[in-house]
Amino acid sequence: MVGCLDNKNRVLNEWYGLFKQKNNINPNLAHKYWERIKILGLPNIKKDSWKYTAFEEFLTYNFEFSKNFELNTPQHEKLSFPIDAYRLTFINGLFSPELSDKNIDPWILKINRDPNRHNMTNPIQPDMFLYLTECLSDATIHINLPTKKITKKPLYLLYINEGSNIKNKLVTSHYHHHLQIGNDSNTCVIEHFISINKNGHFSGARMSMTTGNRSKLDHVKLIFENNASYHIAHNDINVGQSSNVNSSIFVILGPKFISHRTSAQINHSGSSLSLNSLLFLSEQDIGNICTYLEHNNREYASSRQLHKIIACNYSAGVFNGLIKVNPDSIKTDGIMINNNLLLNQDATIHSIPKLEIYSDDVKCSHGATIGHIDTNQLFYLSTRGIPKKDALKMLIYAFAIEIIGSIENTILQDLVLKRFNKALARIII
Repeated sequence: MVGCLDNKNRVLNEWYGLFKQKNNINPNLAHKYWERIKILGLPNIKKDSWKYTAFEEFLTYNFEFSKNFELNTPQHEKLSFPIDAYRLTFINGLFSPELSDKNIDPWILKINRDPNRHNMTNPIQPDMFLYLTECLSDATIHINLPTKKITKKPLYLLYINEGSNIKNKLVTSHYHHHLQIGNDSNTCVIEHFISINKNGHFSGARMSMTTGNRSKLDHVKLIFENNASYHIAHNDINVGQSSNVNSSIFVILGPKFISHRTSAQINHSGSSLSLNSLLFLSEQDIGNICTYLEHNNREYASSRQLHKIIACNYSAGVFNGLIKVNPDSIKTDGIMINNNLLLNQDATIHSIPKLEIYSDDVKCSHGATIGHIDTNQLFYLSTRGIPKKDALKMLIYAFAIEIIGSIENTILQDLVLKRFNKALARIII
């Protein structure tokens, strides 16, 4: 325990040094921003959100920013998806104009490096790592879609991260983005996180999304970084009146440690929100999905959540979700489902779905399942002449396709399916 406390203090001091290195601002202002991190402190590993995770290992590393890493066009094309999209590329926390589309009309991009930009955020659920990402980010990237714009192709945000070749070091990269969708607009946004090499790195991501009235946003986040990496992310979603937001997260044989929190508010009537996630964990991976959804709508609004975890080898998955219906939020219709599949006896999954309802005239429910492959289904497939390995792949595929199939962009859906099938081939030998 003493060693853990020592590591916490050392890591906080290292991050503070990186914060001062990144931000050339008045010392009093720097102290003010950093004070929020000190007050919240590093997570208490005895709490629900963290107690099932091996967080102590993360604290044994030293952290540094990338040093002058460059990527050429052929490398970039090899790493990015071959889809027709507006492209913005970020490398090790920095926006790369050379590898991004010059014309992203109708989107409007603004890069804010004002020292006071850290004062402008108002997170739904404050968190130490959320503030850390804001402080260590190079800039706040504002991405706006004006009113009455229907985009014919998605906005593709590609995040390329480099790992350190020094054993006890992690290159740390942080991204702070704000996405604003105007009234009566309709669009799709893809976030794609990848690694340039097999070495360890730490990615911090903070995306706040706000939709105007009568708008539609389809958001897909793919965390496909290497197995030596750590990824800690926070998404905030504010849904406008009579708007529809669908946000899905996919982690398919990605980082060794992933913690992703999505916090959302529905403050208006006629709105709908869908939150989905699929985690495919192997080896000793740890995946932690947290959702917080707050209903403040005065008339009918709906929310749907479907989260699935597949765990094999010695991996551990955690789902922690809360739907909160505040007073006077009537006619709320909310459902949260967490289904989990264990492929090995040594894999573990913990599910903690919760409801807090402080209003009448609402319809809310939650459910969770944790189980292994059904032996009766395996036997049935074997009687039809299907080899056991193929039968296993079929059943795991059937478990996952419900979420993968919800991706509206068919090319992107095929790319995710290709990675999923490749992961299956690696796991089922």
